[in-house]
Amino acid sequence: MFKPTICLPVIAAAVLILGLSAPGFAYHDGGVAHCDGCHTMHNSVNGQPVVTTSGSNLLKGADASSVCLSCHQGSGSYHIYSDSGANYTPGGDFFWTSVDVSWVVRGNTNVRKGYGNGHSVVAADFPEIQAELDLTTSPGGNFPAAILGCQSCHDPHGVVPNKTGPISGSGSFGGTAPAGATLGNYRLLGAVGYSPTGSNVTFINAPPVARALPNGSANESDDHHAEYGSGTAEWCANCHAGFQVAGTGNDKHPTGTTVKLGNFVTNYNRYRSTGDTGGNFSTAYSALVPIERGISDNSALDTDNTEGAVDGQSSVTCLSCHRAHASAFEYGTRWDTSTELLVDSHPDTGDTVTRSDAATLKNNSYYGRTIETAFNEYQRSLCNKCHLKD
Repeated sequence: MFKPTICLPVIAAAVLILGLSAPGFAYHDGGVAHCDGCHTMHNSVNGQPVVTTSGSNLLKGADASSVCLSCHQGSGSYHIYSDSGANYTPGGDFFWTSVDVSWVVRGNTNVRKGYGNGHSVVAADFPEIQAELDLTTSPGGNFPAAILGCQSCHDPHGVVPNKTGPISGSGSFGGTAPAGATLGNYRLLGAVGYSPTGSNVTFINAPPVARALPNGSANESDDHHAEYGSGTAEWCANCHAGFQVAGTGNDKHPTGTTVKLGNFVTNYNRYRSTGDTGGNFSTAYSALVPIERGISDNSALDTDNTEGAVDGQSSVTCLSCHRAHASAFEYGTRWDTSTELLVDSHPDTGDTVTRSDAATLKNNSYYGRTIETAFNEYQRSLCNKCHLKD
C-alpha cells in the first residue's frame, strides 16, 4: 500500500522557519494545492525515488484516488477512510466499501458486499476497496463505474469558472472573499463544465451551497453537522439525472431545491422516534435525516443549528437518505432500509465480517448510537421522520 514519504507538517514547519509573509493556507484551501503534493516532477530526491508506484500525469500513486487516500486514510479530522468505520463524517467512511458482512436468518445466509455500500472508488494502491460488480454506469446516469474515483466528484485543481481574481480561501466554511478575490467551491466539488477524464460526462449544475463542519471537528451529531443550503440534489444530478426529478414521476422520490417539504414539515418537527411525536421545532433536526435549508449564502448556515424544517423553505435532498461517500448500509443509506426494526440492522454482533470485528462495526454503523437508547427497541425506518407511518 502506498504511503507518502514527505509529510505535510514538515512542509508547514519549513514555511514557519523561513518566515514567509504570504497568507497561511491549508493544503486544500479552495484552489489548487502545491503541485508536488500530488505529482512528482522527476520522482527523485537526493538520487532516491520518491514513490515506488506512480501513475499517469506524474501522480504519486497508481491513480488519483490512491493519491487522495494516501493523505485521507486514517481516523479523525480530515480523514475519510478508517480501518473500522470509525470516521463519523457527514459524507461517511470509505471503509464500508471494503468490508463484507454476512449473517444467517432461518438457515439462509445473507451477504452484504462492500462495493454496494456507496461510491466504491477505484484506488489501485488500496486493493481492499472493492470494485463495483453490479453496475456499469451511475444509477440514473451514464458515468462509467469502472473509472469512478475521488476526482469524479472533487476537482483536485479547484477550478471556479469565471472567477473574479484569485481564490483567497475555501468556500466550505462560510465567510466572504476579500475585494477582487473569490472563494473556492464547497469541498472542491466539480463546477459547471467540469469533465472527469475518460467519463464523457460534463457537469451542468453548480456545486451546492453548503457549510462544512470546522476543520478538526469531523464527527457529526444532531447539534454539530454539515448544513445544506441549496442545490445539493441538482449537483448530484450531474451523474444521476434520472433520480433528480423535482417532484415529477411516480417511481422516484422527489428531491431538489424546488421540492419543499410542505405538509411534511409538521411531521419532521414533531417526530422523535417510533411512538413519540412530542418533538418541537427548536430541537427537531436529525443528522440521520438532514434537510436542505433553502438558503443561497453559506455564511447564513449554522453547523450547530438544531432547528427543524420551515414550511416553504426546507427541502428533501439526496443526502437526506444517503451519505456522499459510503455507509454501513446498502446504497450508502444513513440507516438500514432492509429491516423492519432498526435494532435488527446489520452489521450486528455475531455477524461474520471480513475486516475489524462485528461489535465494533455495529457501534460505528450508526455513528456511536445505540438504537435502543437513541430511539427505542421498536424503532422503525427513519423514512417516518417525514412520513409518520409508525
